[in-house]
Amino acid sequence: MAGRGEREAVSRGLTVRETRKAWRASVRERREQRMIELLQAKVPFAEYARGLLEQEKEFLREARSPAERRRIQQITAKDIISEAYSYGAGWDEFGPLLRRCQRLGFADLTHRIHVACLFVQSVSRFPEKAPQAFAMLREVERMALRIRKTHYLRTEGLQAIAHARRVAEAAGIKPER
Repeated sequence: MAGRGEREAVSRGLTVRETRKAWRASVRERREQRMIELLQAKVPFAEYARGLLEQEKEFLREARSPAERRRIQQITAKDIISEAYSYGAGWDEFGPLLRRCQRLGFADLTHRIHVACLFVQSVSRFPEKAPQAFAMLREVERMALRIRKTHYLRTEGLQAIAHARRVAEAAGIKPER
């Protein structure tokens, strides 16, 4: 059942697919705007996360399908864990965010690689989690290696993974072999 906005768009000659595409673009723009506002305000991490989660609720109300809702949650979780890394969060903050990302699943392989790299790069703050972090990194590396050799995602993903390992080693954390 189409909503009023979609019915109006269809009457103007737009398809439902085009209206959903426009909605997704507006979500991206509004999310980026909120993130910029929060970062410029230099708010503490807890307030940053709260701001994104409040906006996530708004987007979830606008979403039309379970797939749209899941995607919104996945992207919000990735954005929050990225900022947790930037803020230097400890395991008490980073751990629940990581579990949320894992529970929701990842929007795509780039998100999975991104989260695994953040986990490894931040492991100097919670070295007892190093085995888990490197196991996650090895898993995404195996996934990246299955991609065609000429595909840009393979190259970029493997470079990011190598960088994460170097950051961890520079902090004195080495994977167990």
